[in-house]
Amino acid sequence: MIGSSASAGAFALTAATSWEDPTAQAILGSSGNLSDFGYDSSEAYAGSSSLFLVESPMGGTPEAYVAYVTGLQAGDTVYASMWFKGEGVVGKGRLWGHYANDGIDSENGTASGANSYAGIGSEWEESTHTWVIPEGKTGLVIEARLYGFQEDNRLLGDELFVGVSSASANIQIAGQNAAPPVVPGAGGVIAVFFGLGVSSRRRR
Repeated sequence: MIGSSASAGAFALTAATSWEDPTAQAILGSSGNLSDFGYDSSEAYAGSSSLFLVESPMGGTPEAYVAYVTGLQAGDTVYASMWFKGEGVVGKGRLWGHYANDGIDSENGTASGANSYAGIGSEWEESTHTWVIPEGKTGLVIEARLYGFQEDNRLLGDELFVGVSSASANIQIAGQNAAPPVVPGAGGVIAVFFGLGVSSRRRR
């Protein structure tokens, strides 16, 4: 399922995951007090499972790296959408990012992200953001940020979609093992799909 405010045909490259393959890496990396993460088979926005993140000890803002886009040039755009459900009353999340020119663990400045939180009040809510790549940045790490408080320290994430304007870029995404098929996109542009549209929508 593609993010509600975007379509695959609007991008040269696309990738998506809904965390349905527990043999795949649940995340690509992390920073901050992320004490646990993995697949949650009891709760999902779509399909049969989702990503869970846990913050402990409380402090700072844990970040799970859910996608890594490389081969970018100045002026390229990267769009991402993801559904979040926070635990309890105040748990929440949002999409964020940092530039990483030399591997996913490199730090070449913050890329910021969505202006508002998503998933407050134990309700599924979508977070979206579009990055315009500045001069000198070639890699973008897309993060699921967890904002917890006291016992509300767990976040669920599902249905991540990433779209890139440049066909020369590359998208690595969490929750996927198999190499995706390459298929013709709109207007002869090559599009890469990671399991788009293979799962049914379900809310809990």
